[in-house]
Amino acid sequence: MNMNLSSKDNFKDDYENGNNSSNSFRQILKCGEVGQALLFNGASIGTSLPAATITLDNSKFCNSCKLLEFSSNIIGTLFQGTLNFQLYKSCNNQLPIPVGPQFSFTQSIPAFFANMFTFFVCDCNSCSNECCTYSIVVSVGGSTPIIGNVGIFAARLAAIADNPEHDDCYPCNKLRNKEKKTILKCGTPGGQISIVPGTLEGTTFNASTLNLNTSCLCNPCVKLEFTSTIEYSSPTTIDSTVVNFQVFKLCHNQRNPIPVGPQLVFSVPFTTLIDPPAAPGFSGTSTFSFFVCDCDICSNECCTYSVVATTATTDASVAITNARLSAIAVDNKCRCC
Repeated sequence: MNMNLSSKDNFKDDYENGNNSSNSFRQILKCGEVGQALLFNGASIGTSLPAATITLDNSKFCNSCKLLEFSSNIIGTLFQGTLNFQLYKSCNNQLPIPVGPQFSFTQSIPAFFANMFTFFVCDCNSCSNECCTYSIVVSVGGSTPIIGNVGIFAARLAAIADNPEHDDCYPCNKLRNKEKKTILKCGTPGGQISIVPGTLEGTTFNASTLNLNTSCLCNPCVKLEFTSTIEYSSPTTIDSTVVNFQVFKLCHNQRNPIPVGPQLVFSVPFTTLIDPPAAPGFSGTSTFSFFVCDCDICSNECCTYSVVATTATTDASVAITNARLSAIAVDNKCRCC
């Protein structure tokens, strides 16, 4: 595989939207450098390596909230084992502290494979005037050393930072005077969803919800991002479970939620396709992440967005955890305000 990790084309500098006046509303989009981490046959439990980093200057923000997104391409060569991913931050030369939950990737059977692994974490607990470095650390998890070799390639952290929807620094009446406005909102994480054999088909679960007030925006367009961890297991090698994910919204004056974007499907793999088949049973862990856009929303609306998981088949056991929904809302070309 030919990967040019040092090309300057892979990097992006800070991009700031706003002017230098004291009351301007600011947002920053920053992408970190491309990184990688390699783990080889026999790496013991707890072996850890940095995979990606990004540094943010909070001095231009008041009560800033940051959405940090991680993306990577995991490539394995007869790999079997568990990888744990954790976001850390270190501000003003302080010791790193964890931010958000730990995300895991598990390959239960030695295999050649390539797969995307993505997730996001929100950090709304940073002080102004801090310079913080965020790092993704990958470590060997599970109960045994890894088998085979695995590489985390094209690893990158990206961050979007802005001020809260309403705060004392940039109240709504000041935001209305700006040409472009952006709102970042992180929803309420849902509890663990457990699907066991025998669960009725068509059973629905609320994975995560988010309330969004767009009264400060004109002709808004919203990007909604969802992330979760899915664990699955079965005592045999022929069972599978299919779960459908759908975003819904309920705005004022509406009686029933309406769908937003397409329906997304997660399926526990059929291990009968593996030769030789796994025995006894199988298990695994992966992330399930996606985004949808909602540009069909009126100004001055307050909407509740929800991610609903619906069972289609339920032969294997599935647990959905770390479910979180976030939203980035921006102005379209303003013609009504």
